[in-house]
Amino acid sequence: MFSFKKFSIKQDRAAMKVCTDSCLFAALVSVENKERVLDIGCGTGLLSLMLAQKNKNLRITAIEINADAVLDASENIQDSPFRDRISLVHQSVQDFSKKSEEKFDLIVCNPPFYQNNLKSDKSSKNIAHHADELTFYDLAYCLKQLLTPDGSAWLLLPPFEMNSFLKLSSENGFFPKRKYLVKHSENKPVFREIVELQRIKTEQVEISPINIYENHQYSPIFVELLRDYYLIF
Repeated sequence: MFSFKKFSIKQDRAAMKVCTDSCLFAALVSVENKERVLDIGCGTGLLSLMLAQKNKNLRITAIEINADAVLDASENIQDSPFRDRISLVHQSVQDFSKKSEEKFDLIVCNPPFYQNNLKSDKSSKNIAHHADELTFYDLAYCLKQLLTPDGSAWLLLPPFEMNSFLKLSSENGFFPKRKYLVKHSENKPVFREIVELQRIKTEQVEISPINIYENHQYSPIFVELLRDYYLIF
């Protein structure tokens, strides 16, 4: 179990465990003036719970296709003080987008990103890590179907995969507003990119570097972002 200040994450069944970049992702997502949130591939429910803590006005729909992850997410949500504001749906986002009449002004997704890599012999890990069940094309289409005209979508991906997705998303009318370049430390390469997408094309994308560690300890910006969540801060 991973304990935060206001909730805990049980992750015995889910393939995707709590990781630093996912926590940073949720901490960076802007929820100001947002009401209806869609968490695509919610896993253990981490992003949904962090966002619910950040803004008490959010109503969150958390979608997850993997049955084991749904069991963990269900327990985590029900044991949290935010249970009344998070609805868990056991379904693929492709099926959900075909049937849903609701539009969302904020969509968050930490999608499967390995497209051509060697696979594990464990199917749950393959679904969590590989893009067979949710291709970038499918994700871009679902964003187009489910996001309000003035809404924003936030994604977390490695740099190469983010570049591929941004090319595809621009063809579907979505453009980056801001981008965070995440490194483990200053001398390390960028290993994750966090991007906010919108339907309006801006002249200049806001780009901000973030180092998780400085001088072998958490960086000041990381501490500030995760202060409301991590027990150690």
